Amino acid sequence: MFGLALTSMAQKAPTFDEQGFIVRGLAYLRGHPQIRVGHPLGLNALNAAFLASDQSVSLPVDDPSWAGTSFHRPAELFMWEIGNDVQHIIFLARLPSIWLGLLLAALAGRWAWSLSQQRWVGLLALLFVALDPNILAHARLATTDLGLAAFALLAGYTLWRFLRYPSWRWAILAGIAFGLLQNTKFTAMLFVPLFALVILVGLVQQWMNSRRKQAAGASLLGAFPWRPTLMLLVAYPLAALLTLWAAYGFEIGTLPQDLPMLAALSGKTLPLAHHLEQALDIGGRLRVGTPSFLLGQYSDRGWWYYFPVAFLLKTPLPTLILLAWGGIAFLICLFRRWRSSACLSPLDAAALLLPALGFFAFALTTDINLGYRHILPALPFLLIFAATFMASGTRQKLPARRFLAAIILSLWLAVVALVTYPNYLAYFNILAGGSDNGWRSLVDSNLDWGQDLDDLPGWMAENGQDEVWLSYFGEARPEYYGISYRGLDSFPPRLMNPQARPYAPSSPAPGVYAISATNLQGVHFTNHDQFAWFREQQPVDKLGYSIFLYRVPAAGEPAALLLSGVQVDELDEEHYALLETNDVTPRWFDLSQSLLLPPAGPVWMAQNPEQAPHQALVPYLAEHVENVAVTADYELARFDAPAASPGSMAEFRSGPGRVQLQQAQVVVEDQAKLTVVTRWKQVGEAQPLKIFVHALDADGRLLAQWDGLGANWQGWRTGDTLVQVHTLPWPDDALPEPVLITTGLYNPQSGERWLTEEGLDHVQLRE
Repeated sequence: MFGLALTSMAQKAPTFDEQGFIVRGLAYLRGHPQIRVGHPLGLNALNAAFLASDQSVSLPVDDPSWAGTSFHRPAELFMWEIGNDVQHIIFLARLPSIWLGLLLAALAGRWAWSLSQQRWVGLLALLFVALDPNILAHARLATTDLGLAAFALLAGYTLWRFLRYPSWRWAILAGIAFGLLQNTKFTAMLFVPLFALVILVGLVQQWMNSRRKQAAGASLLGAFPWRPTLMLLVAYPLAALLTLWAAYGFEIGTLPQDLPMLAALSGKTLPLAHHLEQALDIGGRLRVGTPSFLLGQYSDRGWWYYFPVAFLLKTPLPTLILLAWGGIAFLICLFRRWRSSACLSPLDAAALLLPALGFFAFALTTDINLGYRHILPALPFLLIFAATFMASGTRQKLPARRFLAAIILSLWLAVVALVTYPNYLAYFNILAGGSDNGWRSLVDSNLDWGQDLDDLPGWMAENGQDEVWLSYFGEARPEYYGISYRGLDSFPPRLMNPQARPYAPSSPAPGVYAISATNLQGVHFTNHDQFAWFREQQPVDKLGYSIFLYRVPAAGEPAALLLSGVQVDELDEEHYALLETNDVTPRWFDLSQSLLLPPAGPVWMAQNPEQAPHQALVPYLAEHVENVAVTADYELARFDAPAASPGSMAEFRSGPGRVQLQQAQVVVEDQAKLTVVTRWKQVGEAQPLKIFVHALDADGRLLAQWDGLGANWQGWRTGDTLVQVHTLPWPDDALPEPVLITTGLYNPQSGERWLTEEGLDHVQLRE
């Protein structure tokens, strides 16, 4: 298990939740407890333990976002923007999860051995936990799901030991384990009523056993297990509370006003205030619907049968067989009313079944249907139960047929683990068509958590691909891995400007497309069928089963599509087909102030009829032919590109970006405003930029200015010309004389100005 998890985790990029959990845990360990992620801090701090004293790992403490409680922006800065080594952070943060996985497997083996008194049963349970693809998937991530499963099993085991052999020592150990469990996830609170039922069964069993041993006529109260009950009422909860409180440094704090739940506690000063505040906060956020996908269906409220289906499709077949075997053996014991000495006692069965089935039952009621990981804590309990009942009736000697069955199932599972390596998160059994077809049934953390992005650069190099169209589901940054891409709609939506959407759903442009499985199913998009065209195609390759690669050939001659107040995906399929090509390069601009023109035709333009062109731009539209389609939302027209303007007044440069200023003129001048029209040509690579125009008096004082860009720079291609209208309002009624007009370019992200070949950051237009 250690080898499989350790070697495979190094091959996977950070997944969705990891960066937030790591930065929260590291912040707490370094004395910044304000960040909240909706979970207790225990596992976050554990995952960050090796990073706490690592001086090479920095926190974005100087950023304004650091003063707040949200983890989103600090996590982005920490992982991707302030120069930290992502691979170094992820390796050290994931190591504790692997050790928790080892603890989980060892506990499973120990418990099964204790129940059956046979080593082979313990070994069987250990193997089925250690080699399960779903457990392996989360045992190598710096998240909370595996930790919840491990500490739930630890708390269940220690409680069972206490109920079997009551003592103050085991009462305290069970309480400590329960306190650790409550410091993993807030869903651990579900184990409170489940463990209470286990305790009830245990006490009743002790009572009944005492009654059998007593002489006839003894009172019922005399047989009651008063001493174990006293331990449970005193040592168990006290040890749990002190353990949880110790994890927060015995903090006493004040709850905020206007809590979303339990308003009576607002403003109260209490122990564990930080823990309580987050617990109440997560309770409020659970009311918000979460988009989910199941077997081709979409919902924000989930399905009661989501987790049963996920369990059937993602649990390995040998495990399902083992569970079925154990379940049948258990039913036989029930039928025989536990008369067989090989059957588990009511306490033993309850200690395993009540936490597992109870937790699973709670999952059926939740609206959050995001993945198998949410029922992961139930699996180890069920595996121990099934392995133990596989030995039913074999207290003395193991029959050869059962031994052979155990060997076959174990080897089968080992083969599954080896064949699935390293793509454990994307594992699906044959009922779902295997991992290759799992995306048709379930996505999100069942399959696609952003973990395979770091495989894309290698694939691109191997296949001679310089650039891809990318729709990515995850928090990792393509730029960090050196991926050259054209962004499509993604989640989170950071790869594409929503005002410059380049994708035509009915006829994708030529090129190689890398699309995450969750986005392929459109789970988080308003239009779930945004990538339906690709769902009908055969991918040329897959990266870890989570990123699909498609190659789309060109069909027709290249064409330019000018878009003013319209997006490509808003054009009807019938009208888009009029372009007679999929090799379309869109340009986005606002005709009321600008026009972006390609160097050659054919050229098409889709215009929002409510967006009339500025009068200064009308001459540039003189070659306009005629409308070929008119709807309520747009007018589609075709026209020839105007001839390029000769000459260049200046050339501005910034890195690979090179833009020439070709013309500039004052076209309208009155007592209230000054209007300037400039013409720019892109001769380098498109870069983020804005234009500034300044009006200065004779002493160089700023009188008025214009700042902006009437087009999306993402659509500005080499050879394109931008005609921009700049209207400078005046604070006074009269224009002073003389007025000096200057212009230049700058990067809107950094504020850095572009420079001319002479090293100037502006050009004088008129004096």
